[in-house]
Amino acid sequence: MRPYQIRILLFIFFLLCAGSCLSQTNQTYTPASLPEANLKSSSIAVFKNGLGFFVRLGSAKLASGEAVIPMIPDAALGTLWLAPNDPGTSLEELVAYRYKTAKEHKADSLQDLLRINPGKKMTITFNGKEYAGQVLELSGGNHWDQRPQPVSSNRTFMLSNVSASVPSQLLLFKTDSGVLGLNPGAVQLVSMGETPNLSFQQEEEARALRFRIKGAGQTSNLTMGYLQKGIGWTPSYLVSLQDEKSAHITMQAVLTNDVEDISGAEVVFVVGVPNFRFADMWSPMALRQSLAEFLQSATAQRDDRNQFANALVSQMTMREDMAGAARLPGDFSANVEEPQGAPEEDLFLYKRTNVTLAKGERATYNLFAADVPFEHLYEWEVIDNPRVDVYGNPVSSYGNNQSPEKFANVVWHSLRLKNNTKFPWTSGPGMVISGVQALSQDTLVYTPKGASTDLKMTVATDVRVDKKELEVGRAARVLQRDGNNYDAVTVEGTLKLKNFKAKDIRLVITRSFVGEVVSMTGDGHVEKLADVIRQMNPTSRVTWDLAVKAGEDKTITYRYKILIRE
Repeated sequence: MRPYQIRILLFIFFLLCAGSCLSQTNQTYTPASLPEANLKSSSIAVFKNGLGFFVRLGSAKLASGEAVIPMIPDAALGTLWLAPNDPGTSLEELVAYRYKTAKEHKADSLQDLLRINPGKKMTITFNGKEYAGQVLELSGGNHWDQRPQPVSSNRTFMLSNVSASVPSQLLLFKTDSGVLGLNPGAVQLVSMGETPNLSFQQEEEARALRFRIKGAGQTSNLTMGYLQKGIGWTPSYLVSLQDEKSAHITMQAVLTNDVEDISGAEVVFVVGVPNFRFADMWSPMALRQSLAEFLQSATAQRDDRNQFANALVSQMTMREDMAGAARLPGDFSANVEEPQGAPEEDLFLYKRTNVTLAKGERATYNLFAADVPFEHLYEWEVIDNPRVDVYGNPVSSYGNNQSPEKFANVVWHSLRLKNNTKFPWTSGPGMVISGVQALSQDTLVYTPKGASTDLKMTVATDVRVDKKELEVGRAARVLQRDGNNYDAVTVEGTLKLKNFKAKDIRLVITRSFVGEVVSMTGDGHVEKLADVIRQMNPTSRVTWDLAVKAGEDKTITYRYKILIRE
């Protein structure tokens, strides 16, 4: 073979190799191109703020170590993790990509009906006039891959339309007298004697994950975890009074699912305040943003705590945040375990197994029920407009937004519940019943194990109270500071109460004011509150815890001193 012939053969061989490499580089991956992994939601840790950490488990057949997951969750930044569970294997690559797929749709407008029934005889009403003929073409707007699927029906089909016209569309309609060019949005009625096509296929963009496992055989067991918005839970309580000292409390969780279908999964209801710093940012792997949009979103997340320049480095620490969710098998989750319905750092986990809930559905679950002790408690918070501020400046009562006089003489009947269960009580609505009779509803606040909480029931109208305050002394210019003179004013307060009930009660009275307590009766407890530094007048709070017999009257007096600037 001559040298120039060898050079030609080498050149052709080079072109073939280059073409082969180029075709591999530009290969379009779809779920049909590679084996598809079957990952099912196994555990979901649900937070009250609308976040959920999803754990998917499953396996995949591999082609040269590769397979695809035909979905991408809308994961938060730094929370999408995929791990093989087989010994000696590791994740070598995870790629997020888009592809085209045909999806079947039902015709839901006259434009759809006209587009997918070309050549069929019909009568249309256009601007009040009827035209008999057939559709040649409907152009403009969306161009779909039309594969109409007729339905099995022999009845005459009629569909009316009152929607506004769609711009930039043209309907070519052939009649016996010629071809009409019409605005399809102005077609008011379509009548066909034969069964129309009612479905069509439209090519749409879908998202998927392609991955490659190193060291695997023909199959691989996988775990995928991600944090995303769209699922949350709301607690509520039912407190059923059994007698004068015990109640049966039931905690209920309402699960709201607006993100994805759940089938036979374990749901963990998380109590606590989770810290997911980047929950409001999509992961780039979610394919929801361009790079420019992602960087713009990152810039918006800057604050004094954490410049985003450091955030990319700290993404790996997001695994620690997952400790409040589910504990997963796999390399990326060495610090987490499956939740056991027990404390997890500063969080607490309630567990519910075998939960099936479609996207858009809501469900209610009873998490626990227990008998707890309680006592009846009556509370009077004595509220008054301040007359002097902490700096000694007189305060005008006009325009004061507190309007305390409306509530000053109100005694609330509450239940003091003791949490002797194994679980903390998270904040939520608490409804009190006796038998089947509803008594009240208020907020049951967060209560740790072993602690007590007060749940308000109603205003105790048969416990009458009254208050009065008078100035009983004034000393002029007792103090001079920063060029200002201050008078010392002594105020005496009187609290009167009477128990009209036929039983003894426990009444707790709380009085807060600006000034320093001089004296009191009734064994009150005084606290000085450190509300303002360098204040002329301290903020004081006095609490009386009284046992009041049936029909008994009581009177309490107290004195306090305030400094008033001249």
